[in-house]
Amino acid sequence: MGDIFNAHGFKVFLIGLLTFILLIPTFFVRQLIEEREQRAESVRGEIAGLWGGSQFINGPVLIVPYVIARTVTVGERRTEELIEQRAVFLPETLNIKVNAASRVLYRSIFEQTVYSGTVALEGRFNPPEISDVAPDIRSVRWRDAVLAIGINDVSGLRTPVSASVNGAPITLEPSIGVPSSRSSGIHLKLASLPGTSDATGPLPGFGFKLDFNLNGSAELLFAPTARETTVELMSDWPHPSFTGAFLPAERRIGPDGFSARWQVPHLARSLPQSWAAPDAGLERIRPYAFGAKFFVPVDHYKQVTRAAKYAVMFLGIAFIAVFLIELKSPLRIHPVQYLFAGFAMVFFFVLLLSLSEHIGFAKAYALSATATGGMLSVYVGVVQHSAVKGAIMALVFGALYALLYMILRLEDYALLAGALLGFVLITVTMFATLKVEWNRTLTQASADRGTG
Repeated sequence: MGDIFNAHGFKVFLIGLLTFILLIPTFFVRQLIEEREQRAESVRGEIAGLWGGSQFINGPVLIVPYVIARTVTVGERRTEELIEQRAVFLPETLNIKVNAASRVLYRSIFEQTVYSGTVALEGRFNPPEISDVAPDIRSVRWRDAVLAIGINDVSGLRTPVSASVNGAPITLEPSIGVPSSRSSGIHLKLASLPGTSDATGPLPGFGFKLDFNLNGSAELLFAPTARETTVELMSDWPHPSFTGAFLPAERRIGPDGFSARWQVPHLARSLPQSWAAPDAGLERIRPYAFGAKFFVPVDHYKQVTRAAKYAVMFLGIAFIAVFLIELKSPLRIHPVQYLFAGFAMVFFFVLLLSLSEHIGFAKAYALSATATGGMLSVYVGVVQHSAVKGAIMALVFGALYALLYMILRLEDYALLAGALLGFVLITVTMFATLKVEWNRTLTQASADRGTG
């Protein structure tokens, strides 16, 4: 029975079993990485809440309240009920120019990328035709019409903020100027619109211009509200991710930042130029939003997570390397020593996680790999009483950690590179052990070497 336990084949089976057992601490390491990543996201959310969250500029739109009559029957009695509704009119042209300067804010060891943008909106409304919205209207409250701009997180607004209509300055007010509306933003009251002699009469066509500073984080989106919408976005952030219903017609991306230009005609969006709505109706435009995310290619938490996914392959390769050294040595390596080495390789990812939070992923990886690989190489050398075998293991660990780092840096081709590496290593191991007699014991092999 002792010969069976000492057989080459059983030792390989035992190594496989130890690798499977080590999946348990590997699972807890991945749970720890996820917990730290969630903590980082929570802190980033707190920073964004104070600075300004994801921003969506929706508008401007013209909102005009009007009254219609509805006949209500109660028993045999018919009465007329007046109901207030609102008409939404979209601009004829809209040009948006934004220059967003990025920066990194810190809280403890966590960081969040944010931006501060100067926003300029300019365009024109045609005279609103209320009959296009509803044919049977009792009255229109032109003096309560507002020009509304939806802003996802108004806490990000910073001074100076200015607005003008037909070249005359008009004061901005908080909210979108519609009671009970769930949309946040700012608005202009058009009761004293320049060029209008009678505030109770229909509004003429007018041009508008708005300028404001807006803080935000993560992304900046726009709505194609006008018949012809043009958006120009510039930033010093080098990693934009264009998103939404429309991609930019022109773009430039470089290490010093990016610029993009969108031009969206009204035929590309399924929206009329006016409609009736129970409230402001700005949410109807949201599905057509577009813009850019201030994308972080791969943060250190995602890199550590990706590295941990290769833990099983690395455990197997390292164990096989030690086993091949053991085949050429008269000294046996106890399964418990294999287990200790496995725990050290799993703990590499804990070191990598904790150090990367403080010194960045690249430095943390180099330090963790050097510490873990160096310690295990010395351990194998001491167990085998051979500095040469320790040096061989140092080369093996150095190659493994270098290959893993290269795979992680490939990003889009990481899976392909990992698969090819695994296939090559399995192939090398299979052909390197072709002459191994798997039913023969390690003790017999050592004895033969001693008599030879």
